[in-house]
Amino acid sequence: MDALAGLERGAWRVLTDEPAAARSFYENVLHDRVVVLLIDRKPIQEREAALSALCGATWTAHSLADLSAARLSRVVGAVNYRVAATKNGVPYSARVSSVYVHRGDGWKLTFHQHVSW
Repeated sequence: MDALAGLERGAWRVLTDEPAAARSFYENVLHDRVVVLLIDRKPIQEREAALSALCGATWTAHSLADLSAARLSRVVGAVNYRVAATKNGVPYSARVSSVYVHRGDGWKLTFHQHVSW
């Protein structure tokens, strides 16, 4: 499940890079059917709203810990980890879980959740 761990690490790299890079990354990896649960926000179930939410913050630093990935079925995999980051100048920490579905064009993020840590 190195591919899924790599996608999560790649997401954080582009999120701390520039908004255009993050948007391009998530446009490629985000599934058409998505559920995104972020701290202090209503659940998001529309792709365009998820893109805006995921790429809207200004992240300036991040550190991932305890990252693990597992295949749940032939076409489904999950990743979870802790993140410590700086978001819009404010320290941020969360437990993150992501679920991916494998399609012909690669792994697609279909569920993503941040829980206060």
